[in-house]
Amino acid sequence: MLQAIVDQGGGMDRQQYENQLHLLTTEDSGAILTLLVELSQRPKPPRIQLHNYYKEVPVAASAEILYLFEDSLCCRTNETQSRAIELSRHTILKCPELPHDIYAEARYNPESGEVALSGFSYVEVLPERRNSIRVKIGGLLFVDVEAGPDRFRAKLKDLSLGGCALEVPDKALLGNFTYFYLNMSLALANRPAPVTLRVLSRLLRYESEGSPCRCIFLFELDRGSENLVGMFIAQRQGEIIRELKV
Repeated sequence: MLQAIVDQGGGMDRQQYENQLHLLTTEDSGAILTLLVELSQRPKPPRIQLHNYYKEVPVAASAEILYLFEDSLCCRTNETQSRAIELSRHTILKCPELPHDIYAEARYNPESGEVALSGFSYVEVLPERRNSIRVKIGGLLFVDVEAGPDRFRAKLKDLSLGGCALEVPDKALLGNFTYFYLNMSLALANRPAPVTLRVLSRLLRYESEGSPCRCIFLFELDRGSENLVGMFIAQRQGEIIRELKV
C-alpha cells in the first residue's frame, strides 16, 4: 500500500490507502457530508459507487444511502463489498455529480447489514503504475530463479500478466544480473497436472532491502505463457472474491 500525500498542511499525511492518493483540502468532512445527503435526497439520486481492493483485486458496487446519524452517513451495499469494507475499514466513493472522489472511513455492522461512512476527504486517485490486474498469492508458491549459472528458490507473493513480486531469501543471490529466468509451476483447475513455465524476466526494483528482500520483476511472455498466466490469475481472482462471500 502507498501512503497518501497531502497537497497542503493537515494531520492526515500518515494515513495509508490501497491506492496512491492526493488528499485535497478544499472542503471539510462536514461540508462533504452535507453534499452527499443532498445528492441522496434528489428525486432521482445519482449512482454512488464504493471502491476497495482486497488482496490486490478491485471490488466495486453501488451504495444505497439510507439515513444520516450524527456525523455518519449510513448506507447499504452488496455482500461482497460489505466484506471488503469490513476488512479494510475505509472506502472510496465515486459519483459523476461529485467534484472529486471521496475517501471515507467505513464501519460495517453485520447485524444490520449497514455501512456507516464518516471522516470524509476529497481525494485525487493517481494513475495506477500497473497496467493489468494483480492478485495476491494464497499459501506458499515457490519459484526457481536462474541468476546466471546459479539457481535458488523464492516465494511468489503476487502475480500479474506484466510481472510479479518475489520474496528473495537474500539480495546477494541476485548478484549484478538484470535478467533472470523464473521457473513456475501453476495449478490450473482444468488441467490434471500443474503447468510449468520458464519465463524471462527483468528485475525492475527492490521494494525492501532486508533479508528476505521483496523484488519486482517484469515478464517477457510469449503467447502461450501469457494465456496460462492469465488463466491462473482469473482462477485466483475467483478464489479471492469467494473469500469475501464466506
